[in-house]
Amino acid sequence: MLFNKRINIEAKTLLFALILMIFGCEQQQPKEIKLDFALKTHVQLIQEGNTGSARVRLRQYMEAEGESSQPLFLMGLSYHHDKQYAKAVDWFFRAVEANGEVYPHTWHFLGWSHFYLGNIVQSKANFQNHVAWKKDEPDSLFALGLIAMEEGDLPQAESFLRAAIAAAVDDVATQAKAKARLADVLTEDGRWDEAIALYKDAVQQNPDMYEAWHRFSFALQRIGKVDEASRAAQQCELARRRVRPDLYHSTRFPE
Repeated sequence: MLFNKRINIEAKTLLFALILMIFGCEQQQPKEIKLDFALKTHVQLIQEGNTGSARVRLRQYMEAEGESSQPLFLMGLSYHHDKQYAKAVDWFFRAVEANGEVYPHTWHFLGWSHFYLGNIVQSKANFQNHVAWKKDEPDSLFALGLIAMEEGDLPQAESFLRAAIAAAVDDVATQAKAKARLADVLTEDGRWDEAIALYKDAVQQNPDMYEAWHRFSFALQRIGKVDEASRAAQQCELARRRVRPDLYHSTRFPE
């Protein structure tokens, strides 16, 4: 408990410092912009995986109402859901460039789409835009932590990931993955005890993170806790089978 409290206190302090550093003390918090109620059905279709139907309805909506940032955002979101990230980027960019107010979550999903395409510079800029709008958005802070890791800036990665953990008090999934990634950063610095505590917390919050179980096992092995490392390795295998059963389905050719 003391370990977690210390992380939260440090993270909140670091979060404030990061926002001032990146965006400047004059940055004003933009007002909340809610999604138009008329688009509720379209959102639901995307969430249910009926992205084709959502796109048909969105085109009909825009033919009747004209193009604007929110339906354009949802077109991008439908392609993002289908992991067609290049198409998602095109629609998200149109949403940002549309007349009227930008729907702020566009920056978040545009950031992830660029990230998955390997466009780190563009990804970083969009996540920064999203955090400028909402400074304690945990998944965008987590993404900025990942990008800092990609850039080899481990101190900044640690700062962003601690901030993500503090911000994700009501988001267990994001908190778990941020703890696991922060533990990865700490292992690079040889801070094995801190890393192990974070790995333990992470896999307790989300036991399906088999990669975190694997790195947890390695960290335990590294400090000589062989039995615990073996148990973590077993949990890694169980989690992998739960999450990726496709890896264990053999294909047999007809004889």
